[in-house]
This record gives sequence, C-alpha cells and structure tokens, in this order.
Amino acid sequence: MIVTEMEALRGKLAEWDGRRRQQELLWQLPLGLAAGLAVALATALLSRARPLWTRSELAWLAVVAALAGLIIAGAVILLRRRSLQAQARFADRHFGLRERMTAAVEIQSGLLPVDEAMAARQLSDALATTATVDVARLLPLRLRPADWLPALAAGLLLALALVVPNPQEAILREQRALAAVIEQQLEALDNLATDLADDASLNEEQRGTLLQPLEEALAALNEPGISREEAVAAISQAEAELRALSRELDPTSLNEALAEAAAPLGDQGLAGEFAAALQAGQPGQAGDAASDLADSLSDLDAETAATLADQLAEAATALEAADAVLAEALDRAAEALAEGDTAAAQAALDEAAALLDERAQAAATASQASAAADQLESARGEVAQNGASGPAASGEGDAGAPSDGEGAPGDATGDAQSGDVTGGPNAGGGHVESVFIPRPANLDGPGEAMELDVQCLSDPASCGPLGGQAPATLPDQAGSLVPYDQVFGEYRDTAFEALGRGNIPAGLQGIIRDYFSALEP
Repeated sequence: MIVTEMEALRGKLAEWDGRRRQQELLWQLPLGLAAGLAVALATALLSRARPLWTRSELAWLAVVAALAGLIIAGAVILLRRRSLQAQARFADRHFGLRERMTAAVEIQSGLLPVDEAMAARQLSDALATTATVDVARLLPLRLRPADWLPALAAGLLLALALVVPNPQEAILREQRALAAVIEQQLEALDNLATDLADDASLNEEQRGTLLQPLEEALAALNEPGISREEAVAAISQAEAELRALSRELDPTSLNEALAEAAAPLGDQGLAGEFAAALQAGQPGQAGDAASDLADSLSDLDAETAATLADQLAEAATALEAADAVLAEALDRAAEALAEGDTAAAQAALDEAAALLDERAQAAATASQASAAADQLESARGEVAQNGASGPAASGEGDAGAPSDGEGAPGDATGDAQSGDVTGGPNAGGGHVESVFIPRPANLDGPGEAMELDVQCLSDPASCGPLGGQAPATLPDQAGSLVPYDQVFGEYRDTAFEALGRGNIPAGLQGIIRDYFSALEP
C-alpha cells in the first residue's frame, strides 16, 4: 500500500515539475531570444567600426543568433534534472502545502525516521492534499509582455543597424576582392616558381637567380593583411628584378655579332656547320659545332689550317665588341693554327665551345626571366585593377596620388598641333593616353654665363612662372608624343630597380611604390 501511494506521489510531483518547465519556457525563451539578438546587434555595431561583415551577412547572423539563443534557453530548461526532494520543496513552497510533500519524501527515503503507522498516515495525507492543488491557477501558462521588451528593443536597434548603409561595407568588399585576387595570383606565381624549379634546362645557379624574386614576392603576398599597394609593390619589385635580369642577359646583340662573325667562316668546308649555327643565332648549336671542329683539326693539312686560321681571326674580330672573352678564345685558336700548334688550337676551340654553351644558358635564362616578368606584369595588373572598387580601380585617380606638375609619367599630355599640355586624367576618367618626350638637350660645350635681371627681384611676375609653377604650355621644342602605356613600364621599372639597390631612403620607398601604383595604366 505504501509503495503504491509513494509511486502516485512521485508521479504527481513529476507532473508539477513538468508544468513548471512549461512556465519557465514561456518566461525564459524571450530572454534567450534577446540575448541572441544582442549578440547580433553588438556584431553589427562592431562592423560599423571595422570591416567585418556585410549587412546581408549580419541579417543571417541575426537569424542564427536568435535561433541559438532560443535553443540554448530551451535546452537549459528542458535538460535540467531536479531531485525528488527539490520537486517536493518547490511544491510545498509554491502551493502552500506546509511541508507535506517534503516530509513524505524524507520519511520514505529514510532521512526522517518515524514508525511505520505514522509514515503511512503522513503519506496518505500528502497524497490526499495533492487533489486540492489548482495547478492551472497557481502555475499559469501565459505570456508576460514585459519579458519580450528586451528582445523587441534589440530587434529594433538591429533592424536600424541593418537598414542604415554601413561605410565599412565598401572597404570590406574591397578587402575581400583583394584577398581573392591575391589568392589567385599566389597560386599562379607558385605554379610559375614550381615550373622554374623543375626546368631541366636551367642549372642550379640560374634556377636560384630566377626563383629569388618570385620567392620574395610570394613571401610578401602571404603576409596577413597586406594592402593593395603593398601587393602591387611586391609584384612590381619582382617584375623589375626579372626585367633587369632579362635585359642583362639579352642575347640580341650577341646574336647579331655571331651572325656577323659567321660571314668570314663561309658556308662550306669544315667551319660550315659552325658558321651556320652562328648565323642562326644558336650559341648552343654553335658550341657543339665548335667542339666538332676542334676534334677535326688533327686531320687538316697546312693550307686548310692556314685558311681556317684566317677565318677564325676575322670571326674573332667581329665578335670582339660584343663578347671579348669569346673573341679572345677564337683568336687564340687562330694563332695556334697559324703556328701549327694543333693541340693549343683544339683547347682554344673547346674553350670557345664551353663559352658558347654558357651564352646559350644565359639566353635561356633571359627568355625565362622575360616570360616570368610578363606573368608578374599580368598578376600586378590583376591586383591593381581588380583588387579595389575605389578610384584606383576605376581609373579616376587616387586620393594619395601626387598632384599635377610633379614630372611623373602620365602627368602631362599634349596636343600635337598646339603643344598645349594638361595634367591628370583624361575627361573620360582614365589615365592620359600619351606623354610628350622632348629631344635630349645638347649639353656639350662650356655653356653660357647668365645674369638675373634686377627687375625679377622687384617684380617677379614680369619674369614668367615662379619656381614650382608649371607653365600653361610647353615651349616650342623638338620632341614627340608617345603612347602612355609604352613609357610607363620603363619609368616604373627604373624606379623599382632604384628601390632594389637601396639608394632611396626607407621612408620614401612606400611613397614611390604607391605613386606608381596609382598611375598604373
């Protein structure tokens, strides 16, 4: 009997605890919703101080935060487990049962020792009392408007923060666009570095020379929070170094000299293959031919050797201006042949063959450097144009760009007929299309002494434009108009080469890079 009544009492206490949870849900869920909206509101306000989220993203964040607040509040209430003693104490306190439930639970659990008859009577009385409790009245399930005020206030403020345009959003979109472009170019440059590292036609020294600028650019682009100007400057620096390397190793002048040196060798006889390779501007093939020619010297008669000696001497003379080292090797071969010293002639021709192989490697390096520089130029253009939505990307100028009259490329354009010059962008919003290149002045001679008119001291306006002021028109002088994009790269490369040599103070290097980035055609 006691066991049955105790189970009934347990069931009643559990029923009341469930009703209590329902009431807590109605009262606590609005607070959970308010907490979630408050988190979203704080994020929205922070996004107005720093570029963190767009308004559409904040709207989704608000939905997620609100749902998370509701779920967390509900989970805390529904998953909380209360002991039987806690349920009994709540019932006694909230329903005014004068400790009947607490006493019954403690007696049946052995915490309060009483005789069996007293325990049975007390349990029966507690169970009978449960029938008198009006749960619907004492634990009402109704919404309290005051509980929803925090959520309502947070929601209204959040809606206002989402409706009013956020100036940080444009910055955020620019940063993300820049990050996407940099990520794309990082992948492209990394693939380029991998291709160069795997190129079997390059030796270790050439590979290292080509990879160093790329690795420096990759390291700079991987820096967190890199700006568009810094990214353009890093790529431009690597491009300028590779352009300089390509110009340094440019085989054009050597190939012309090789073709000129091929003429005295003729296209027949033992030197025919050697001459053909020189004529074609193929130093690698010419090196192989020179080596073959050295091997055949021992079979020559005196007359043929003398003729070949004269031919090699003339070829050496043609090469002297372009490659003195190679010319000297050929000249030694000619002298040795003329003296009948075949072994010395063979050694000299083998040395010439080795030198030609080196020239072929240098030409390959120049070609690789030029191709890498072209890819860097493309990457720089992508970052400069697509990495921003502001003036620098649209070609409308840059707030940090220098003003007109500072003498940089793109600051002046002229009319071919009148010679009038104006500074800054075209009317269409882009950079100027051409710049005036004057004919270099003749600085030979002792010059001419000049004396400033005293009138200029008292009346400066009578002496023309003052220092620092550019004249409205260019003087009538010889020169030409050339497309802007043809000269900009040369100006930029020269500037960045000067930066790389360390001749520019550190404080001015960033200004110079930003300046040329703003002038990007």
